Amino acid sequence: MKLMHAYSIAVYSAQECTFYDSSKTANLVDFSLLNNEPLPNSSQLELIQRSLTLDRSIDACRIIILVPDAWLSVSQHRIDHLIPALLLPLAALSYAVETTFSPPDSLLFSYQYELLPEQQSQLTTFACSSEWAQQLCLPFQSIAQSCLLMPIGQWEVIHSRNRSWSSCSQRALSVYQPEKSKRLKARRLCWSLVVFSLLVHSVASVYFFFLHQESAQALIARQKIQATQSAWSLIDDSNEFSASVLNLVQALPMSARLGYFESEAQRASLQMTLPTQDLELLLEAWHQQNPDWRWEVEQQPHRFASPTNQKEVVDVSIEVFKN
Repeated sequence: MKLMHAYSIAVYSAQECTFYDSSKTANLVDFSLLNNEPLPNSSQLELIQRSLTLDRSIDACRIIILVPDAWLSVSQHRIDHLIPALLLPLAALSYAVETTFSPPDSLLFSYQYELLPEQQSQLTTFACSSEWAQQLCLPFQSIAQSCLLMPIGQWEVIHSRNRSWSSCSQRALSVYQPEKSKRLKARRLCWSLVVFSLLVHSVASVYFFFLHQESAQALIARQKIQATQSAWSLIDDSNEFSASVLNLVQALPMSARLGYFESEAQRASLQMTLPTQDLELLLEAWHQQNPDWRWEVEQQPHRFASPTNQKEVVDVSIEVFKN
């Protein structure tokens, strides 16, 4: 299977047309010596095309056809000012029409633009009639879905590493398309908006996912607290120690999430999750209220901390003993 950036190459000369199934192979060949090959007449061109043997099984979806510059109308113009990028195609078309004496709608052209010192520039145009281009592409129309007709001079100015199909299409012979630059800008803008939209939706989806998880955990914790509080109401009030511990637990701050509570005659156990700072304040207050109780505290970082919570949260287990 061919890669999407791959293409085949066909190279015309005065004697033959050489076909390269791989663009990598063609990149190793220097075609500049063919630039001055004489233009064949119709009979010679027909003979060259008949001698070209193409395997119909070749998967040549895209072909670049290279022709010597001498087979085209080439003109070079030194200009005493710079040409804006948007006006370059129109300027090249004007020079091509002037050189070939052909109407613009029947003309294929490409150009090279070079900046010179002192705010000057040089514009080189390559042009041919649509009939001549069609005749050169004729042998390949049955096996290719896309064909580019390209001057060898344009091929040679592109570095071998940069000869992608997109780069070559910008230097291939083509008809004048006044709205081409606008369409390209609109296409780039459309793709940018699509990528931006996908990015925003992805970030929003991740945020709402974590928000939903955090809300679900808070709801479960609240239900546990309510169930525990319901069970507390059944505790015998005659147990003074259990009642005192129960009062402390019922006064927990909103930031605390109670997970377990058990009380006996002289001992109570509880597990909860809360910020470290709130835990320190809570333990200090409990010690002051009940200085004769003995406390055993074990804590560790909370494993499922929310990415939206900037406070350090810990899981704590507390054993309380009445001396």
